[in-house]
Amino acid sequence: MNLRSMAVSCSVTAAASRYKSPKALYSKVAKGLLRDLGVKIGRFETAFDRKLYSSLGLKPGVFFAREAFGRDVLVAGDPVKIIDSDPSAALSDAGLTALVDQFPMTKGSKAQLVKLLRQPADYLAGKTAEEKAALLKTTSYRDYLLKICDMSEQVANFFQNRTHDFHGVGCDAVAASDARDDGYPGFAGLGLPSEGANPYRDEPYIYHFPDGNASLARLLVRALIPGSAPGHTMEDIVTARLDYTMLDRPDHHVRIRLSSTCIRVHDTPKGPEIAYVNVGKVHRVAGRHAILAGFNMMIPYIMPELPETQRQALSQNVKAPLVYTNVVIRNWQAWHNLKVASIAAPMSYHSVVKLDYPVSLGGYRCPRNPSEPMVLHLVHVPTAPNKGNDARTQYRLGRYELLETTFSKFEDHIRNDLDRMLGPGGFSSARDIAAITVNRWSHGYAYTASPLFDRGDWSATVTAARQRHGNVAIANSDAGWDAYVHTAIDEASRAVHELLG
Repeated sequence: MNLRSMAVSCSVTAAASRYKSPKALYSKVAKGLLRDLGVKIGRFETAFDRKLYSSLGLKPGVFFAREAFGRDVLVAGDPVKIIDSDPSAALSDAGLTALVDQFPMTKGSKAQLVKLLRQPADYLAGKTAEEKAALLKTTSYRDYLLKICDMSEQVANFFQNRTHDFHGVGCDAVAASDARDDGYPGFAGLGLPSEGANPYRDEPYIYHFPDGNASLARLLVRALIPGSAPGHTMEDIVTARLDYTMLDRPDHHVRIRLSSTCIRVHDTPKGPEIAYVNVGKVHRVAGRHAILAGFNMMIPYIMPELPETQRQALSQNVKAPLVYTNVVIRNWQAWHNLKVASIAAPMSYHSVVKLDYPVSLGGYRCPRNPSEPMVLHLVHVPTAPNKGNDARTQYRLGRYELLETTFSKFEDHIRNDLDRMLGPGGFSSARDIAAITVNRWSHGYAYTASPLFDRGDWSATVTAARQRHGNVAIANSDAGWDAYVHTAIDEASRAVHELLG
């Protein structure tokens, strides 16, 4: 089998893991691709009902687990303004104090938390702005709270796993400077220049198909292989059924071969030769060019002929393991009774538990009444915190945990957390859960450099890792050392132009 050009991908979802803030973050190339696929960004402003849950009296909540805080307590209300927060939910001083008073913390810890949130001091008094900025880059947020702000363990634990869903590690492995950029408290009194606009924090999280990035992948397939799915709009792709028999036909210019794992790439003067496994058999193809668009840290193993410096650079991209669980419940009356739409759970197995995004698009309509079935989104990030481990070590240890965790153990944690969080509202996992899907991603987010662990000129590592090698170019969001779909698009464009040039 000979192809003029080939794109080798180890995972479709790896290059499209997060989809956020296209207005502020996306390049002309990324915006142009979405436009070509028929994605109208403004449509999400009406498709995503930002007021649905608040109109029902629901708000973000916090669950305090007895293992860390002495007793199980769910509080309707969350005083922390971070990514995806609703500015309209800002509390008055009296409201903040009343809310924190409900937390199962000591009196002293409550007072510290209120001060941190509302009246932070200059915890680095006597240092210059440059010295302060440098210290924040080399100090974890947890150490900043404990050792610099003199907060209690309870206050530090309140923030410990809030960074899981965004960074893939707890605040013990997130630089204080990154926490400041994300909007965490404790920095307003330092007198540092404003960090400016942060689209990751300031843009609303509304650019979301009902099935996440799956719709983007399906739009791409439909554009590349006409007839593979009916319709022609971003609306009809949501419920369109893909015709898998159309994906790999010899009479098509584009062929997509599923369940095919690349195991070796070898470049020759005539072009690359690629070996892959399909249905237990090794197959080989040859072509003029190839783009490796899979996990970058796997490339040194499947293309060992790369220069050692490039192999070393690629191997630094250790991906964060993640577990996103979907739980279908027969109704969400308990959430309505407890007046919460999402739950942050400090020190719990699941750091986030929330109702599904209220998106209605095409033939799909989101649940609007608590009596209807609902999908819950649960986040678990396996980490090894507070042991002096850097992020890469925690990612590797977390991966071992996932390998050892059976579905039954996941189910036990799911039922235990939901019963403890929602039981006071009338929820019963034995009665109310209809289905569970555990998405266990041992290689989730691409590695993003941290000032805590990555010193020197990190851009040199990024450049070395994605260098074209002969007739082979390297793409994927990994090549941009980030986990966003716009990064994947930009890196794909760069790789194609390298080969064309």
